[in-house]
Amino acid sequence: MIRIHFINVGHGDCIVIEFINSSRVAVIDINMTDEMDETSKSELLTDAFAKIPPINKVYFESEILSADEILIKAGYDIKLQNPITYMEDKRINSVFRFISTHPHMDHLSGIKQLNNDIGIWVLWISKNKHTPDFSKLTDSQKEDWRFYKKYRDTNEYLLDGVYTIRPQAGDSNKFWDEDNITILAPNTELLKSSNPNLLSYVLLIEYGGKKIVLGGDGEKETWEYIMDNYSDLIKNVSILKASHHGRDNGYYQPAVKHMNPMYTIVSVGKKPSTDASNKYRQYCDNVWSTRWKGNIMFQIESNGKWSYSTQYDR
Repeated sequence: MIRIHFINVGHGDCIVIEFINSSRVAVIDINMTDEMDETSKSELLTDAFAKIPPINKVYFESEILSADEILIKAGYDIKLQNPITYMEDKRINSVFRFISTHPHMDHLSGIKQLNNDIGIWVLWISKNKHTPDFSKLTDSQKEDWRFYKKYRDTNEYLLDGVYTIRPQAGDSNKFWDEDNITILAPNTELLKSSNPNLLSYVLLIEYGGKKIVLGGDGEKETWEYIMDNYSDLIKNVSILKASHHGRDNGYYQPAVKHMNPMYTIVSVGKKPSTDASNKYRQYCDNVWSTRWKGNIMFQIESNGKWSYSTQYDR
C-alpha cells in the first residue's frame, strides 16, 4: 500500500509519500508559511467577493474589515497546513528521502526544520548555480537556503549524517526501484539551463496498476524531453500533479492529452491570467486545488483498489 499526501502549503509544494511495504517515506519539496501570501490572498478575494450577493456587499463594504475577515464572510475559511505538524500527526518520524525538485524557496522553505525535527536520510539535489534574492527572504528562509546550498555544493557523499545524491532521468537504484519510482527528468541537457524550473525532478510512481506523475515546476522543454523518451510510460495516468502550480508555462498540451489523467492536483488556487485549470479540464474531469480542497490524500492498495480523502469539500 502507498499513501500520497498533497499538503495545503499555500504558494508552494509539499508532497509526502508513504511507501508502506518498504517502510520508507519520501517528501518532495516543502513550504512553510504562517499565512497565505498576499498575491494568493488578493486572487482569492477577487474570486470570493464576486460570489457574494450584492445586498451583502453593501452591508459589509461599510465595515472596515481585513482581507481574512472578508474571506470568512465570503465562506472561505481554509487555513494553511504546517507540513511538519502534519507529518508528526501522521506519526511520520523519519524521512528516508527528501527530493528537492529545484532551487526555488516556495519548494525549500522549512527544509532545515524538517531535518532538525524529523530527520532526513537521503537528499536528492541537482548541482546548479542558482542564487535567490536575499533581500526578499525571511530570516528562516535564509537559514533554509544555507542548509540547501551546503548540500548542493558539497562533493561529499555523506555530510553531517545526510547522504546527498544527484540522480538524473533514467538512473536506477535499488531503493527507488523497489518503490517503483522512475525519474523522468531532468537529464544532462535540462540541467544546463539557467531557468531553475527546467532543473525540476519529474517523477513517475507506479503501484497497484495506477500511475502517478509528479511534475515539479517543469515547463515545455521538460515535457518535450519526457514525451520524446518516456511517452510509453506516461500513457493514461491516474494522478497528475500539475506543473508549476497549474500555471500556463507548466502546461504542455501534448503531454497532458497523452497522460489523460483521472485526477489533476494543483498545489495553489485560481490565477486570473496565468491559470491553466480550464485547459487541464479538457482532458481531466477532476482538477482539484489544495486551495479549495485543503490537504488531499490518495491511498492505493496492491490489488489496485484506491480511495481518496480531502480536508474540505469545495
